[in-house]
Amino acid sequence: MNTTNARIQELLSDVAGQAVPTGGACAELARAYQRSGVPAQALRWAYTVCDVSERLVDWLAAASVVRACLPRTSGLPRQVRVAVLGSYTTVQFTALLPLAAARAGVAVEVYESGYGQYRQEILDPASGLYAFDPDVVILATHAGVLDLPVAAADPEAEVERELSRWTSLWDTIGQRCGARVVQHTFAVPPEEPLGHLAARTSGSRSAMTHALNARLGAAAGPHVALVDCERLAAAVGKRTWFDARYWLRSKQAVSLACVPLLARHTAAVVASGLGRSRKCLVLDLDNTLWGGVLGEEGLGGIQLGHGAVGEAYTAFQEYVLALKNRGVLLAVASKNDPEDAREVFRRHPDMRLTLDDIAVFSAGWDDKATQLRRIAATLGIGLDSLVFVDDNPAEREAIRQLVPEVDVLPLPRDPAGYPRALADYPLFEPAALTAEDAARTELYRARARAAQLRQDSVSLEAFLASLDMVASVVALDEPALARTAALIGKTNQFNLTGRRRSGTEVAALKDDPGHVVLCVRLRDRFADHGLVGVLIGAVEADGDGNRRMRIDTWLLSCRVIGRTLEHEMLRLLADAAAARGCRRLVGSYVPTARNALVADLYPRLGFEPDGDPGARSWTLDVEKTPPGPGYITIDKPAKDST
Repeated sequence: MNTTNARIQELLSDVAGQAVPTGGACAELARAYQRSGVPAQALRWAYTVCDVSERLVDWLAAASVVRACLPRTSGLPRQVRVAVLGSYTTVQFTALLPLAAARAGVAVEVYESGYGQYRQEILDPASGLYAFDPDVVILATHAGVLDLPVAAADPEAEVERELSRWTSLWDTIGQRCGARVVQHTFAVPPEEPLGHLAARTSGSRSAMTHALNARLGAAAGPHVALVDCERLAAAVGKRTWFDARYWLRSKQAVSLACVPLLARHTAAVVASGLGRSRKCLVLDLDNTLWGGVLGEEGLGGIQLGHGAVGEAYTAFQEYVLALKNRGVLLAVASKNDPEDAREVFRRHPDMRLTLDDIAVFSAGWDDKATQLRRIAATLGIGLDSLVFVDDNPAEREAIRQLVPEVDVLPLPRDPAGYPRALADYPLFEPAALTAEDAARTELYRARARAAQLRQDSVSLEAFLASLDMVASVVALDEPALARTAALIGKTNQFNLTGRRRSGTEVAALKDDPGHVVLCVRLRDRFADHGLVGVLIGAVEADGDGNRRMRIDTWLLSCRVIGRTLEHEMLRLLADAAAARGCRRLVGSYVPTARNALVADLYPRLGFEPDGDPGARSWTLDVEKTPPGPGYITIDKPAKDST
């Protein structure tokens, strides 16, 4: 057991350093947690395999974990009986379908027909299909069973005849057991005897297959859903989807490399028919909808619309907008000044999204878990209807731990990959499109305006402790000075005085024995955030003939607000003040248009009003400096600089 736990910690450390973890590592974590007797964590990592991997070996391992661990938990929101009727060997598909369905919140019991027995099972009222009494029947069929000629003189009649054959099977299923049908459409093989001429020959087999797929879509009523295998095959490449070796050796019409993809999308369609699709996409802002940190770069400094990076964020917004236009709700959850964040939507010329596109706009300094709970409550939907998108792996891990009902979308490091990452997520699959879909955002915005906002209390202790945060005092060499000057120049929200110090001034102060310049970097098990905090103190005499230290500048980068680093920085300053014979710390809060976040910082840290209770100057006895919460280890002094 100790060996297993050690391996878990090793794997968690490896995964934390990856923007998107490997399927192999996730599968191994799932197995390790299973061996350790922690089924909930085993399932979590098994489900993660579905999001990050399409390798058959990873999926088979994760499916094994689900079979073993799911019965030992409280179960899933929905349970259904699913019959898989195949025209080819479906053993691997039926092995993976329960994993993909469980990832979508649906527990399935599977019945599998014999090879090629789909028609016999449907037409025989005494077949095993009807004895099983399924809720859903999946027709896992391939183009090889279509009764279409290589070339036809009357292609419309051929397509109509083939359409009638399939719709009659749907009708028989409906009449005999009332099950919902999920039909796999027909991927067109890449081998085409007519070559490019087939594209303008309606009687070619490939053209008729395309036409049949379209007719199937038009004929499918409310109790029939389609899985567009032609689209899936085109996405991965026909030569990948079709592998003659598997067909010749085992009558496997879909290559084993593509079975996980097929299982994932089939499960999404099944889940959609059961009302298990996700409804709301919740978006971070900085480095998610645009490049850069708004609180540091300002409206004109963020990357959006120009250059390779800016155009990548624009493309992502355009795909998000397309989802909204077909009925997906959009929300924002961001640690940002609310008015500054809204101003980007109002004024930036390259924003594709507007405030009218957002059902709930949550920007502020609450942790993301609290914001997500508030969004769900405002919209009147469950947390399991939300999908969270954030570039920061630490924020994503926080949501996985604190609000496990919310789906978290893994994002690649390069924003060019954001649209594909979102497009590959299948659980926004709509059951149908209606006239109300386009108006859904406005309906929910009206509900949000009418709802009574409430604050859910969420404990962050366990999460903060799990981050393994380490703060280092940075040696102020030239690169660190440049970063310090940039941070002082850009930081607005967590900035007690709004004082702007140049690099030259900071360099002079660090060499002045009457000043203390503390520059702090922070790293956690996910990333090194670099230099994120600056605290400058000045030694001065007080009226009693003693020394005190006045806080000249104190600021933190937006990216680490809420990590408790301010407590540790105060402790560092108190130690430096004591070493210089100072008995008290004195700090001032100078209000600006954007620093209301820290208006109450000094009283929260134990300072007392200096004189008039309404004054903005605060004093703390150095010996009474409170200890930090203990979530951050201090490593001082650091030997490196940035």
